[in-house]
Amino acid sequence: MPVASSSRSSKRQRRAVSSDIEEDGPSQAPQQEQQEDVEMDEEERPRRSKKSGKKEKKRAAQQDSDGEDMEEPVEEDIPIPELGDQPLDKNQAAKLRGMSSDWAMLRDKVHLPGYNFIREVASSVAEFTEGEKGEKALTQIDTLMRELLDTEYELTAHEKSLDGLYQKLARNETIEGVTDAYHRGVQEQMETYQHKTSRQKYAKSEHYQKFKQAVYEVQHPDIAMPPLADLIPPEDGDDSDDDDDVQVGGVTQDYKCPLTLTTLVDPLTSKVCGHSYSANAIKEYLGNSKTRSKECPATGCKKQISLAVLEPNRELAKRAKEAARRERAREEDSGDEEVIE
Repeated sequence: MPVASSSRSSKRQRRAVSSDIEEDGPSQAPQQEQQEDVEMDEEERPRRSKKSGKKEKKRAAQQDSDGEDMEEPVEEDIPIPELGDQPLDKNQAAKLRGMSSDWAMLRDKVHLPGYNFIREVASSVAEFTEGEKGEKALTQIDTLMRELLDTEYELTAHEKSLDGLYQKLARNETIEGVTDAYHRGVQEQMETYQHKTSRQKYAKSEHYQKFKQAVYEVQHPDIAMPPLADLIPPEDGDDSDDDDDVQVGGVTQDYKCPLTLTTLVDPLTSKVCGHSYSANAIKEYLGNSKTRSKECPATGCKKQISLAVLEPNRELAKRAKEAARRERAREEDSGDEEVIE
């Protein structure tokens, strides 16, 4: 019997040991993971400390021996290899045409509003500023207008230079040194332009014509403006008998409708002949049909017009209102003078 009891006791001991192992097993696994995490953190910490150490060394190096702060070093960009001025062929023609269109769009968006603004300012100055002060202001505005025209020509020179290169590519010509060719084309046009006289630069400009007209009709109402060249002082090189230099006589801006004989209201301008009419009057004259055409009601004009060729003219509408206002002001002034007498 003692033997049996000893065997049972040994079994109980083994069971107790095994149960202890099973109970202790799960509790030991997290400890091992925590130890591994601690070990990993300890491995990463030196790396991070090294990086921070490097940064501190860089900051320390940025101070001189006297302790003064020095400028932080600028990070250098990755160098891009220069490919040189590659030759162009017909496959790149569309790109040049697109670049040329960009210059044209820039010119139209920037300069057209500028011309209208300067013209309105000049008209107001001519009306409300008198004497030497007014003449000086108008001279400054005139200079500004000419500078704007010069800038427009420069933009046009870029456009024309690109168009010239495009034409060569369209003829299957290969262009070597395209950058130099482009700048050379712009420079040649600008040199030609700069050698022109003031009359040669501005006398045929539609924008300059409108600018001078706006000032002249305020200063000389009901009097036709002389040829634009006569308003520009002559310079050396202006004397020429070429047909291109023949100037058309002056015109008087008429703000009255040829149908109602009153000031234009919501004017519509014909794209065929350039005459303008009050909207309601011309619509009644032509009828409701857009395709039906009649002879232009302006005196001496034989062009056929229809509603389809008429377009609103906001700029003319604004000028017509200003002209009507000036006319009323002149009538009031004349009436006051008669009362005083």
